[in-house]
Amino acid sequence: MAVIYDIIVVNEADGCLNSVTQQYTVTACTQYVIVRFNGTNNAIGPFDIYTGSTGTTAVYSAATRQQMFDGVAIELSDPSQCVTPTPTPTSATPTPTPTPTVTPTQGVTVTPTPTSTQTPTVTPTRTVTPTPTISVTPTTTITPTVTPTPTISVTPTITPSITPTISITPSITPSITPSVTPTITVTPTVTPTKTPTQTPTNTPTNTVTPSITPSITPTISITPTLTPTPTVTPTNTQTPTVTPTPTISVTPTITPTVTPSSAGFLAYIFAEPQEFADGVTLENYMTVENSATWGGYQFYGTPGAVNYSNNLDIYTHFSGWNSTTGNYITPPSSLNSSIRQAAGAGTDTYGCSQSQYAFGTIAITTSQINPNIQYFYSIWLPLAGVGGTFNNETVDAGYGAACSTSIGGPLTPDAGDAAINVTVTSGAAIPAGTYRVLWLGSFMTQPGTTPATLTLYIKGNTKT
Repeated sequence: MAVIYDIIVVNEADGCLNSVTQQYTVTACTQYVIVRFNGTNNAIGPFDIYTGSTGTTAVYSAATRQQMFDGVAIELSDPSQCVTPTPTPTSATPTPTPTPTVTPTQGVTVTPTPTSTQTPTVTPTRTVTPTPTISVTPTTTITPTVTPTPTISVTPTITPSITPTISITPSITPSITPSVTPTITVTPTVTPTKTPTQTPTNTPTNTVTPSITPSITPTISITPTLTPTPTVTPTNTQTPTVTPTPTISVTPTITPTVTPSSAGFLAYIFAEPQEFADGVTLENYMTVENSATWGGYQFYGTPGAVNYSNNLDIYTHFSGWNSTTGNYITPPSSLNSSIRQAAGAGTDTYGCSQSQYAFGTIAITTSQINPNIQYFYSIWLPLAGVGGTFNNETVDAGYGAACSTSIGGPLTPDAGDAAINVTVTSGAAIPAGTYRVLWLGSFMTQPGTTPATLTLYIKGNTKT
């Protein structure tokens, strides 16, 4: 009699719980089966393995993705094949001992041993403990087809409002010294019986517009109070003494004009988290919502040349880069460095060597990522910043100190993709323009072993 087992592999990743079932028939008392994935499976895990005949029992828990590729051995059993022969009593009459027949998989046959004696004595025959031949089945390859059904939480796109702190200390020293000394010449008509009385009224209006940088438009209201004290003499010339008392109210209106200084051409790094749920979110945005034919590095690897520019333009517009969705923590605009334009060799801001058109050192600290997971880093260079023509650029990378090459250096990115233009449209996580992207595969899937404990340093070596 054989026992049929259901072997069930369940993906226990958050939000997943997909399972794959395959039946296997056991015909031995004890039999081992190796469960493994083939090389095309993209599931991350962890995975639980269950077996079921009359019920379902967990036989292996929390298997890693690597263990599932190497193979996990589980033990199955057909209880009906586990036979233990019992002793056969003999009497005064010779009685042959029956020969138990054990199934061929046990490989044991008992030879009858007749026994004769005058005194009824129980003489046990050979006590046979069958030694089962364990049949290890050919490697059973279970290829689960995992169709992730993520629970998608709609996170509204947040456009952060950045209010720069502008410190403007204008030096306004309006020097207004009105000098009013009118000279009034009066030619009166002298009548011997009349003393002329003259009261001149002078109301000057002075409008002072000082030139102030930044744009300052002061409103100056000057209302002088003139108290003329004319002295009239019998002569025809009168010289009044005017004492102006100006009241000056200065109300400046400051309208600063801020012109940000240009940092020249910058290289940018996209830090894509390699956690299963983050990959599902990115893939859904690209392939389902925007019809891209590539859905991020985690599930698709390095992008191919087909639809290359369009796929990567969609990639740069993913809202997660700037909204800290899941493990998307630091935007690409904060992971940047200047590209050297001057001919010859020099040093970057970290003191590392820098040749013409090489990008300077970019430091990625453990606070700018989730140190408990891996990230994939792609490097984006504006074509205008590398001289307008470009084949490739080697890269240095390492941990612990600037200029380190503990990961490798110089490393050569994928030459095919590096030679293709990527047109980034407005509204992306980096400025619009034409870019070339450097892909270094597993070299840029970091850290090699989690958690990350040191700062990662990446810099350009040589443009080719």
